[in-house]
Amino acid sequence: MATDVYLSPSLQQWNIGYGSYGTEEQRMNQITDVVAYELDRNGLTLVRNKPSQTLQEVVAQSNAISPKVHVAIHSNASASHNARGPEVYVHKFGTDSERLAKDIYDQLQAISPAQGLGVKEGYTAFGGKGYYELRRTKSPAVLIEVAYHDNPQDSRFIIDNIYEIGVAIAKGILKYFGRAYRPDNPENIAFLKKKYDSSYVE
Repeated sequence: MATDVYLSPSLQQWNIGYGSYGTEEQRMNQITDVVAYELDRNGLTLVRNKPSQTLQEVVAQSNAISPKVHVAIHSNASASHNARGPEVYVHKFGTDSERLAKDIYDQLQAISPAQGLGVKEGYTAFGGKGYYELRRTKSPAVLIEVAYHDNPQDSRFIIDNIYEIGVAIAKGILKYFGRAYRPDNPENIAFLKKKYDSSYVE
């Protein structure tokens, strides 16, 4: 059976966010837990990376599997620590990656407390080399920055909304595949919010 989605949460265990955020790798794997649950529940097949892998191994695995789309999930940082909101990168515009990025970005912006930075081309980054994961992945690929983990407000938003962010990403992916999102039952939602969202109160 063909794989619909390769999920690639950040491998950056050294990237520490503001306050009690912890590591980017930890938080993005929590979000990916929700994304994977929602995609599976809504009928898509998926594979996800492992924290023990290198980025090169992740790209090689994705290329070997040849999923319909490749989705990297990250949180962001800025030199000023003042930037906020989501953004989604593709290698270049004019591809299926751009359509996927827009579908995901719209869902993230809908739940974000800050105005995001939109969908961007990544090929000019890093001195014109671009993002390795976007440049070297053969399937249509996007790199999501859900919010800025070094900003106090955005860090808190991520910590308090792991479930909601995961659902938003899943909704965007499902829209790309032309599938309607089926709401989960209240008991499962409450369980996942209690597990992941630090602000959840029964």
